[in-house]
Amino acid sequence: MAEAVVDNAQTRSEPRWEAHSRESVKDTIESIIIAFILAFVFRAFVVEAFVIPTGSMAPTLLGAHGTMVCSNCGTEFAYGLTDPSNRGRQSTSVGPRDQALCPNCCFPNSNLKINDPARNYESGDRILVFKWPFDLGIPALGPQRCDVVVFKDPADVGTNFIKRLMGLPNEVLMIVDGDVYTAPVDSLSPEAVEELEERRHEKYLLRTDENNYGPLRSPCSDLLKELNQKLRIVRKTKVAQEALWFVVYDHDYLPRTADLGQPVWVAAEGKLSGWDTDRRRLTFEDRKLQADFIELRGKSIEAFCAYNTSVRENLPPVSDLRVRFVLTPGEDEGQVAIRLQKRNHVFWGTVDVDGRVSIDRSGLRSSNDRQPWLSEQLPPLTPGTPVEIAFENVDYRVALSVGGKEILASSDDPKQEGFYGPKLEYLQRHARPPQTEPPRIYAAGGNFELDHLVVERDAYYFDTRFELRSREHAWLQGVGGWGTLQNPILLRSNEYFMLGDNSAASKDSRLWDTLGPHLSHLGEEVQLGTVPRDQIIGKAFFVYWPMGYRLEWLPSPLNRIGFIPNVGNMRWIR
Repeated sequence: MAEAVVDNAQTRSEPRWEAHSRESVKDTIESIIIAFILAFVFRAFVVEAFVIPTGSMAPTLLGAHGTMVCSNCGTEFAYGLTDPSNRGRQSTSVGPRDQALCPNCCFPNSNLKINDPARNYESGDRILVFKWPFDLGIPALGPQRCDVVVFKDPADVGTNFIKRLMGLPNEVLMIVDGDVYTAPVDSLSPEAVEELEERRHEKYLLRTDENNYGPLRSPCSDLLKELNQKLRIVRKTKVAQEALWFVVYDHDYLPRTADLGQPVWVAAEGKLSGWDTDRRRLTFEDRKLQADFIELRGKSIEAFCAYNTSVRENLPPVSDLRVRFVLTPGEDEGQVAIRLQKRNHVFWGTVDVDGRVSIDRSGLRSSNDRQPWLSEQLPPLTPGTPVEIAFENVDYRVALSVGGKEILASSDDPKQEGFYGPKLEYLQRHARPPQTEPPRIYAAGGNFELDHLVVERDAYYFDTRFELRSREHAWLQGVGGWGTLQNPILLRSNEYFMLGDNSAASKDSRLWDTLGPHLSHLGEEVQLGTVPRDQIIGKAFFVYWPMGYRLEWLPSPLNRIGFIPNVGNMRWIR
């Protein structure tokens, strides 16, 4: 009995660290499990990381790409690589297409790794996507126009796409002259809605009948007449618009050569002109000439994106432009004016040293007869003090900014100003816009210096019937054309329309011609060219890991991975 007592005492007096150790292991395992659960919950409902595989959103977001510094002007830019899994999208032949055209000076840089398996191995930008705002069901937190969103590929539930949301539910949408136009469904007549519904049903029948898969019939003239009256241009948000300015020519990067095809600011009066444009800083000295201006020549202003090494021909001209520079007046008098043109409309944005700013306009054939339009009086400019000037014509809105602040702008309704695009019936016959006249900068009455002179163009959304279909790219040969002149699209209560920023090389809502089994079984509930609300994953908001720098001396496959982050390209997505 005593021995038993001794044994129990020994049991009670076993080292306490063993019991504590068991508790510590248990706590650690519980903590790890909880951490994993929280991570999965966070990823499923809050924020998730995605990788950009292609350049359909370039240059906003980049897929697998190489980086080139132009040997002629020094501009750094990204160019796309051949995707081995989809060779139809890029040329694999040796020749001019194995060159990257500089977006600034159009110089054909060669010796590229167009087919670079190492770059394709690591893909492109890595982004973060907000998911929880879209899951709450609150309209103000849901998908908004111009958001960059991630969604399920309508043709393949296992693939995620990323595009810019441009069409909202309960509106009819049409791409006109490179811009997006919409009208609320409830503003249309019953006859117009009925025809749009009939066209949607016809599209469904064509999709389900493999032996009769062809383009839709053209819309009737009555529908076009009504749409011409009720469609309004979609103005991009200021944040999105800043992301969608493409540089046409930056005078800070002067080409070394003055060959044909190289941009150059040319003085209209030649040697008699008061302009000197040979250096990065442009100067003007008044010589009392009647019309002393400089004009950007040597480069067509087209919907060109340097990322596309194989999409270069038949690009439409773009006339939505912005000209900006830093102006330094040399004395207390004189004025500078910028001239922009769109189709038959000509605009001048004028800044006087005495502080008066104005926007004038005229017709193309009577450009010498300028009609006053908008004006404002500001404090006089100070000689020797630089000030930022910007003049833009975008989405049928003209605006003049001074000192980084917008001073004058036309009405939000272009029809009220008599400044509106050509009629839809005309575009049916003459869809391709005329060649854009180059921008001009006038000066008179004083001495000026211009620094950081940049010309930019707006994004141009293609009408697939006239541009994309004419190219020899198999991946663009589907029926498509949704939302274009031939095929206005009616977006129902849960349908969205998506477009890629790189319009010339983006298979987006315009071109989708198949539905995957995850959607096709829903029949007419799903429409080609749209994304149902429940297929949208979230809003992209940050590039946390741009395609990094590789260490070539590492053994394969480690030398294929960009270990060193390109911190300078980490950015918010706009």
